[in-house]
Parts: sequence; structure tokens; C-alpha cells
Amino acid sequence: MTSPFNRIINASEQDTGYSADYMRDILRASRWGFFKFILSMPIVRHRKHASKQLHKIAQLGATQQEACGPCLDISKKNARQAGIAEITVRQLLSNSEQAEQISMAAFRLGALVAGGPPLSDTLIDTLKKEVGDKGYTELVVSAAAVRVFPALKRGLGYADMCALQEPTMEEATLDTQTRQL
Repeated sequence: MTSPFNRIINASEQDTGYSADYMRDILRASRWGFFKFILSMPIVRHRKHASKQLHKIAQLGATQQEACGPCLDISKKNARQAGIAEITVRQLLSNSEQAEQISMAAFRLGALVAGGPPLSDTLIDTLKKEVGDKGYTELVVSAAAVRVFPALKRGLGYADMCALQEPTMEEATLDTQTRQL
């Protein structure tokens, strides 16, 4: 019989299309620790003051900064499922000036939360003007929360899972078209 925890892991693999062996390691080390890990997952989806789209964009920025290929693929999929157009995702990932200002601000916030220089007052003010202080805080937490997945994979010895994938011919063609817009 499969335990509820194993069903969660299997569902994660089925949903993402990627191995969740790092979760099995957490479960083997401590069922209670795995339970606490699972309890922390809703923070990735929590939103009240900023749109789902801005949350997914901030997460996309943080995930790209982490340079974990599977995590970036999952983040792109989540962004598209949140209603963000493929062209917008590509514009953000390529730092295109064609991206909407507020979207680019949320993306840069995510990237800077994940590492880099301090956030500029201009970036903070742009986002706070759009979503308020509470929405801004939500976006920071959202971007920080997605960093746990690549960190756990690397720390548990699954760094090879994090390798960035070379774009397919179709993706490379679309990326070239995006830059030409």
C-alpha cells in the first residue's frame, strides 16, 4: 500500500514530468520533516494582494536566477497556466524591452530576491504603486519560496537534475522571433 506521502511525491512527478527523488530522501530521513516540508508548500501559492500572474512572473525571475533547468521548465509551465502568454514568458526570460513594465518589474524582483545587487528604490516603488505594500511583500515571499526546490536538489546531491537544457530548434527559432519584435 502506498503511503499518503508517497502519493504526494508520485503526484508531483506526474504533474511536473520530473523526478522528485529529492523528496523521497527527505521522507526517508524523517516522516515528520517531510510532513513539515509539505506544510510549507502553500506559501508558494499564497496570494491575496497581487495577481496570480505577477506572482508567477516573480517566481519565474527567481527560478531563472537559480539556473535549474527543470525548475525553470516548471515555472514557465506554471506561468502559462496562470494565463501569461508564451510570448510574454519569452520576452521576460530574454530581458526584452518589449515586455510590459510591471511584468518586467516583477520578473526583476524575483531575480534580485534570488541573488544579485540590492533592489533599487525605483523597482520597489514601481511594484508598490501597482500592488501596494502588502502585495509587494507577497511577491517577495513568493519569489523566495520557489528557491527551496533547486536548493534542496543541489544540497541532496541531485545537482545533475538541475542542469539547464539546451533549447530545442523550435524554442531557438521562437526566441529569435521574440528578439525581433
